[in-house]
Amino acid sequence: MQQQLQVTELYGVTKNDLQDIYDNALRQFKTRVFFLDASYLYTFHLDDFDYVRKFNILGRYDIKANIDWHKCLERWYQDQTVTIGGHTFKPIQISRTLDRVVNEGMEMLAGCVTGGESAVFDVRGIGDGDITEVSLADTDLANRIDLINVNETPEGGSLTRAGTTIYSVGNHSKDVETPANNEFTECGMFDDIVVARMRMFDHSIFDDPVEHTQGVNAPGSTTVVYMCSG
Repeated sequence: MQQQLQVTELYGVTKNDLQDIYDNALRQFKTRVFFLDASYLYTFHLDDFDYVRKFNILGRYDIKANIDWHKCLERWYQDQTVTIGGHTFKPIQISRTLDRVVNEGMEMLAGCVTGGESAVFDVRGIGDGDITEVSLADTDLANRIDLINVNETPEGGSLTRAGTTIYSVGNHSKDVETPANNEFTECGMFDDIVVARMRMFDHSIFDDPVEHTQGVNAPGSTTVVYMCSG
């Protein structure tokens, strides 16, 4: 299995786990190229959020900042604290999942290769859909609550790549409404902030929902997409 994972690391996911995913994809889709994403859903204390915002805005101009952000997410997922700008902290809650790049996203990428598309998936959405599995046919979140352009949100975010690894980072406002049961369960990537025009790239469902209360904490999500072939 040939992969470009040298700039990132997934704790608790072994090479054998990735090989199993790869082998299952070959059996299911009869393909030699597939996309593996790791997505993260999280909330931060408002006292910590300014450090998160500044670091994620830096990621719009410096790919190393996005790689470092992914390393922070993995450390936080292991219940470790991280020091950014001299401030040591971690999220209130963080969840991770390995999920699906959907058909719309793959079709648009194929169009980019053949010169027929110019899509930029710079929009992120979060929601509280009550579903347990992503379908390749998905075109939206099961219950979308908020959409942001990651390159324009004042809370910080970016869309960048290192080699063939794609980093999509987006922070949502503390003013985002409280979701059903106070929990976010899903996130996704899109190519347009206008719902009538948007097409979906990635959809991720989390077994461990992340709690959010309007005005109390700041929610966000990150997706790292690995293009794998063999």
